[in-house]
Amino acid sequence: MPGFFRVVVIPAADATQRADAIRHLRREEFEGILLQGVYGADACAALCAALEDNRHGLVRTNFPAPFHAFFYGMNLNLTPPDLTAYFAAAPVFRTRLAALFAGIGDLEARITGLLSTLDAGRRYVAAPGPSSGLDHMFTTLRAHRPGGFIPQHFDDEHEARDSYRLIAPSLVSDVFSFVLAFSQAEAGGALEVFNLRHRGRRFRMVDGADDARHLSVAGVESVQFRLAPGEMIIFNSGRYLHRVTPVIGQATRWTACSFMAESRGGDVWCWG
Repeated sequence: MPGFFRVVVIPAADATQRADAIRHLRREEFEGILLQGVYGADACAALCAALEDNRHGLVRTNFPAPFHAFFYGMNLNLTPPDLTAYFAAAPVFRTRLAALFAGIGDLEARITGLLSTLDAGRRYVAAPGPSSGLDHMFTTLRAHRPGGFIPQHFDDEHEARDSYRLIAPSLVSDVFSFVLAFSQAEAGGALEVFNLRHRGRRFRMVDGADDARHLSVAGVESVQFRLAPGEMIIFNSGRYLHRVTPVIGQATRWTACSFMAESRGGDVWCWG
């Protein structure tokens, strides 16, 4: 493992023994947490079969066409800034997502519970929306088909987007992310993290001259993670340049991904 990116491996069953893990991650005593066994292999396989067969009724949105990928749910970075469609879809998405995971353990409860356990009981919640009981989407499910990828970017871009107007004023930390794998590409489809920080500059993703795709990574140290089904990585995606390498082969790369940041009220807010 490259020296710039130190990873602590924790079995999900042992999370209660590592209640200080996320505090150490914030302090940069290490750069990543790899959580193993969030879901079992059989549960992941059953979930992927349901997703491939479209047995869920979840709202679908697309990455830009060249990425060969789509979401179930709506990514706030790619959502029209008026948020009308987003919040109309959010309650239905939450209900149908819970139904999809009913047989293997509710996704939102499972992940927020583990994150809270790794953070000394701190509360992790879907970022609140425009009114009581109407929250942002906690996560998105992402499908990367053959050739699918995400270009290099930073996630610490919340101040630059109108769609973040309900979230950004209350955030007091960098944006962190989790990536939870449900399947693995035959080859490729790796999360690659570079030893390159934004140094305080605000970049936007896939927006033209100011986006981070134009940064040279020639010779820059990096590390790749090809997560096995049921594994989840947590890292500072706001600070470190990262990308998903192209999926090779016919298997779809299915993941759940969320952004997270500390709020002024003390809770950690999560959103897709």
